[in-house]
Amino acid sequence: MGDALLNAAGDILEIEGPDALSVRRIAAQAGVAPMGVYNHFSSKFGIIDALFMLGFERLSRAMGTLNVIDDPIAALSEAGRQYRELALSHPMTYEVMFLRAIPGYEPSDEALEVAAGAFEGLVSVIRRGMERGVLIGSSPTTVAQVIWASIHGWMALELRAIGFVQDQAAGFDELCSAMVRGLHAPAGAPIT
Repeated sequence: MGDALLNAAGDILEIEGPDALSVRRIAAQAGVAPMGVYNHFSSKFGIIDALFMLGFERLSRAMGTLNVIDDPIAALSEAGRQYRELALSHPMTYEVMFLRAIPGYEPSDEALEVAAGAFEGLVSVIRRGMERGVLIGSSPTTVAQVIWASIHGWMALELRAIGFVQDQAAGFDELCSAMVRGLHAPAGAPIT
């Protein structure tokens, strides 16, 4: 029943937006009594926490696939593509994850740990690139935060239809390319 409730909540969120999420609406969509939501998630915020974690679990799985890409530069490009694809595929979940779309909701400690796991996937790619001497920066975590913030900024604007470029995909690719160029170590740079 928990999966049915989570799927129902995810469908409502993506189709109707965060304002449509209510315990009664989720229960009706899942075909259960409202008490079923409370039994499985304790509250409306409990199911929202589960949606938050589901979004970051998807992102974590996507970032986990980067480890099979040997070239750290190619892995960073793929990271950006995967991040954008997830944001566009689940825009309302993205808003719950990053844009505080539900007033009063604060992620639980468990949810924040799941989010940190997704971030660590990006950090590991950058660490690998620094160890191989192809990426520069003060620390893998700082560089990952810079990349994450830049990509997030683009996606927040794109999802809100705020922007001045005609081709969002091409503009996003240019953003990713500019970041990679800025982080690419010059040939012959010492490995730190």
